[in-house]
Parts: sequence; structure tokens; C-alpha cells
Amino acid sequence: MIWLPIRHRLQSELIKRGYCVGCAHSLANELREEHPQKTNMHIVYCNCGRIYLYDLRINQYRRALPEEVPTNSPQKHGE
Repeated sequence: MIWLPIRHRLQSELIKRGYCVGCAHSLANELREEHPQKTNMHIVYCNCGRIYLYDLRINQYRRALPEEVPTNSPQKHGE
């Protein structure tokens, strides 16, 4: 269980710097689209399948909850 706090700190630091917590690719270069319901938000799709929300106001990424991802998103349909 010693790895749990280290893993959380590492994932927190990766996402704070704009990298995917799964594959460590830069999220700045990934596919993105405007969120249909939320203003000032983009949906970012990483190559590894993880989905993030990018808040334009505070310039920060976070993992998207399943209910925040539109049903017609590329990752939901496997495109």
C-alpha cells in the first residue's frame, strides 16, 4: 500500500502539467471538441481512450465523469 500515495501524487502532477495519467502523452495535441452543455469547456480525447475536460477559464484539465461525456462522442462509438 506504500505505492498508493505515490501513485496519486504522480497522477496529480501529470494532469496538472497537461499530460494523460494513463499514457503520459501531452493533452495539448489530442483531439478536442467544445462541450455541448458547458461553456468554456472542451472535451479532450486521449489516444489511450481516457477522456478529459479542459476548463478554458482556469487553463486546467481533469478526468471527465461518464455522465459528462456526450453519447455521440468519438470514444463512445469507437471511431
